[in-house]
Amino acid sequence: MFFRFSSAAIVCLTLPAAAWGADNGPITSITLSSGGLAEVVRKADIDSSGLIRMTVPLDQVNDVLKSIVVYDDKGVVEGITLPGPNPLAETFKNLPFSEADLQSPALLLSKLQGTRVRLEKAGTTVEGLVLGVSQKNRGDEGLSDMVSVLSEGRIVGVELGLDTEITFLDEDIQEKVARALSVVGNGISDGARTVSLKVAGEGAREVAVAYVVPAPIWKTAYRVVMLPQDKARLQAWAVLENASGEDWDNVAITLSSGAPVTLKQRLHDLYWKQRPEVPVDVSAGYVPRTDTGAEPRFEMAESKASAPQGGALGRLLSPAPSADAAMAYEVASANVGDASEGAVTASFALPQRVSLASGETLSAPIVDKVVPGESVSVFQPESGLPHPIAAILITNETQTSLPKGILTVYDQQEGYVGDAQINGMPSGESRMASFATDKKVRIARESTPDDQITSIKVTDGVLTASVRQRAETAYAIKGAPDGERTIVIEHPKRQGWKFSSPQKMDTTATHHRLKVEVAQGETVTATALEERTLSETYALISTDEQGLLNLASRSPDAETAGKLRELAQLQSEITGIERQIREQRFRKEEESADQQRHRANLSAVEPGADLYKRAARKLAESETRIEAIDKQIAVLEDRREEIRATLGEAISTF
Repeated sequence: MFFRFSSAAIVCLTLPAAAWGADNGPITSITLSSGGLAEVVRKADIDSSGLIRMTVPLDQVNDVLKSIVVYDDKGVVEGITLPGPNPLAETFKNLPFSEADLQSPALLLSKLQGTRVRLEKAGTTVEGLVLGVSQKNRGDEGLSDMVSVLSEGRIVGVELGLDTEITFLDEDIQEKVARALSVVGNGISDGARTVSLKVAGEGAREVAVAYVVPAPIWKTAYRVVMLPQDKARLQAWAVLENASGEDWDNVAITLSSGAPVTLKQRLHDLYWKQRPEVPVDVSAGYVPRTDTGAEPRFEMAESKASAPQGGALGRLLSPAPSADAAMAYEVASANVGDASEGAVTASFALPQRVSLASGETLSAPIVDKVVPGESVSVFQPESGLPHPIAAILITNETQTSLPKGILTVYDQQEGYVGDAQINGMPSGESRMASFATDKKVRIARESTPDDQITSIKVTDGVLTASVRQRAETAYAIKGAPDGERTIVIEHPKRQGWKFSSPQKMDTTATHHRLKVEVAQGETVTATALEERTLSETYALISTDEQGLLNLASRSPDAETAGKLRELAQLQSEITGIERQIREQRFRKEEESADQQRHRANLSAVEPGADLYKRAARKLAESETRIEAIDKQIAVLEDRREEIRATLGEAISTF
């Protein structure tokens, strides 16, 4: 093998990191998924060796390995080969030189000691074994590299210069250097891999190859034009980008809408099984320790209804300015392709093939149909506003589910009237698109709660009350002065409550909807009733007077209410006696404190003195009062126990 080295380093060729190779077959179709992936189908030629070769950007290799399939009725796919994730490291791992050593002849030869080479310079040829490389000082010319060669028993020094030709005579070294140069020169470690699919079959032919790679999510922008007789012209436009790194030329585009599970895995990376390391035993064996003697010892955790149709369209808008202005909003038809509904996705095929340069954006219509579209005003109490929001109730009468997106609302007479958001809409279902505040209508809300006991049961002194809770909400709607309105009230759902209303329209996941027709200038009231039944329990022996009287006031029958009031009276008497007992005990504490003062006086004076006699008399009088208090407390406690016994008997016979 012959190499001519100049003083320049070996050049590495690289491919663009994000671009597909120009040698790949043309793309024929692309299906863009709302899951952020693109299914790409391209033509591929199988050569005489049965291989399909494609250059794939490195950041897409894992997805290609995960998903690639070959459409071929004349062959069998046998496997896929491609360089590893780090071919340079793998290539040089077992070579006697590194990638850096390929930068100059001196570095390379210094790592190939003992290799047979032929050096030719200025008509002189030297063959032999490489001993090493050194540097020679050439004065003003600087340092030059000198290679030492063992040739026919003598050491010869050859200066490496621009005119030095080096030939490796060892075939093994030739192969290793050539392989290393090929890997570096191809630059496949930078941003791309050549994928080779082995397909057995009938020789060279054209097939189709499909795979899935990441792609920007395509978006949907709707236009809706409100028409007379509760109709609307609905157009859906898809917005998509070509971020594939290569131009699309005459490609069939299909848009897939759904909620696919999209996963990725680093199939192209190297993984090594973790193994526990067993240390090598290098110990000297057991050595008995030296005895130091004995130490001292110590002791030591509703169903959903479809929205009714009807009502006049255009109630929220002013009259048309003129026939000419109305004609200006006669929307042109859009050229849309076929749409199809699958088990979990809806697909929209663009009617014409697309040519789109890499990095460009395309917006194309996918739906154009006149559908039911009723003009309504939607009131949402939680907004805190006294006005409803103008909206259009759209029913999807296409045969395909429509994806969510932004919606621009036009009136055939007024033009642009607002924007809205719309969620995904299966075929046959309805969605409201709210686009402007209807300030000509005011709505007031008033709620009246009510709790009533429907039944009472007492067992072993425990009262169980079945309580019906009711909450009635009234919505007073003052109509617009310039025309009638269809009002839809979204009343918030309450978990566990039963809902009813004469104006009930349907139910969403979070709200009950009421529908009311309001004539020009009139005031109409809509009502919503919520009910639920709860169970309350009370231990009668420990329920106080107020609790019992509250139960009596809510009791469903007079007899039960009377018994509860009797129990409340007994609890009231017990409470009164306990208050008197506390008062008597407080008096006793005061007397006891006074006794301490008298005893202190007695100890401070001589017995027989007038002050001593007076203190002794006061002490005796205080003791008499304490005895009377103790008797009064005893009487009260006896009375309390009598009433408690009466209360217990009354509870047992409730």
